[in-house]
Amino acid sequence: MEIKISARNLTVSSRFNEYVADRVPKVKQLAQGAKEFSIKVTRHDHTRGAGPEDEVELLIFSGGSVFRAEAHAADKFAAFDLALAKLLERLRRDSDKRKIHHGKHGVPGASELSATDFAALDIEPVDAEVLESLLQNQPKN
Repeated sequence: MEIKISARNLTVSSRFNEYVADRVPKVKQLAQGAKEFSIKVTRHDHTRGAGPEDEVELLIFSGGSVFRAEAHAADKFAAFDLALAKLLERLRRDSDKRKIHHGKHGVPGASELSATDFAALDIEPVDAEVLESLLQNQPKN
């Protein structure tokens, strides 16, 4: 998975890069087919309010699906943690949709059991001679 970090109105430190790298394995675990993980960090300077605020937007492009999360906080580390929690929850929900939630989680069918010479089905294949004699003795309509 390719990781892209871009910043606007601030610089991304090597400490932030390491911080992101420590948390990427969890994202890789949940988004196994992901091709790209994009992180956009933006600083908004509010002159009247409490001062600067950082926004972090996370995007994952995975096999035709796009997962997105964003968060605002006083610093980029807190904003990243908030956005990552949202993103991981969305990835968890998506992977949970693909699971079988009822029954015995996929009882083997006849085609799977027949691959082992009918041993589990307790059925023996019919000889060609026996099959011909059965078909000859069958009443005609």
